[in-house]
Amino acid sequence: MGKIIDISHHQGDIDWAKVSKEVDLAIIRTQYGTSTIDRKYVQNIDGCKKYNVPFGVYIYVTFTNKMQALAQAKDFYERAKVHNPLFYVVDVEESFGAKVQDIIQGTQAFIDYLKGKGVKVGLYTGHHFYEPYGMNKVTNYDFLWIPRYSTTSAPGLKPKYACDLWQFTEKGAVAGIKGTVDLNQLNGNKTLSWFTNKNEEDNKPIEKDDDKMQFSNETTQAAVRDHIKQTVDKKLIDKSWLDKFDSGTMTNGDYEGLKLIIEQRSN
Repeated sequence: MGKIIDISHHQGDIDWAKVSKEVDLAIIRTQYGTSTIDRKYVQNIDGCKKYNVPFGVYIYVTFTNKMQALAQAKDFYERAKVHNPLFYVVDVEESFGAKVQDIIQGTQAFIDYLKGKGVKVGLYTGHHFYEPYGMNKVTNYDFLWIPRYSTTSAPGLKPKYACDLWQFTEKGAVAGIKGTVDLNQLNGNKTLSWFTNKNEEDNKPIEKDDDKMQFSNETTQAAVRDHIKQTVDKKLIDKSWLDKFDSGTMTNGDYEGLKLIIEQRSN
């Protein structure tokens, strides 16, 4: 599986031709509250559409009560709906001085408003924020997205709360994006196709334009094949991965994605 990124204008101008070769899903910020519109959101959405990168949208909310939450929800929906995103995410990670009960009520009202529009809705909230600010009491969303970072760009300690999407670093690297970028991975029972509304087989290898795998000797090649076969035998991955290796069409990008899948399913 390729990478799942979330982006804003802080990533600057993105080369979507390059990004599309590594990324399977992008989550694009449209705004910060209602006062700050993301300067690159339209450009990023256009890039996703041009290069067939599935995308959802999110808003970093700033409300302090239910009335403000509903105003921001309406503004967010009206701004994003013309672009037909796959889903909408409310990002709640600061109190802005509000009482916990007001944050809970505002978040619930925000989610209920979006659900009333018949769209898929996600809740993003800080790992430190989830219980102290009552996000565990919010309901009616379709998926939960929580960050918990490790010290490297590789996945580390998972969130201690059950969630569907895990933001595991803010220091990721993706070709076509200057500087660092948030990276995420699936963390529950929902597949990538659930987020993208595509009916691909979960284990189907994804063709990338990376260089085909090359080996310095037959021993190394045999070791890689044995690793793949063992995970096929354990039913962690589909046999199509082994067929792809044997046919000589597996790329370095395929194998890196495969190792991530194996790690996830071994835990």
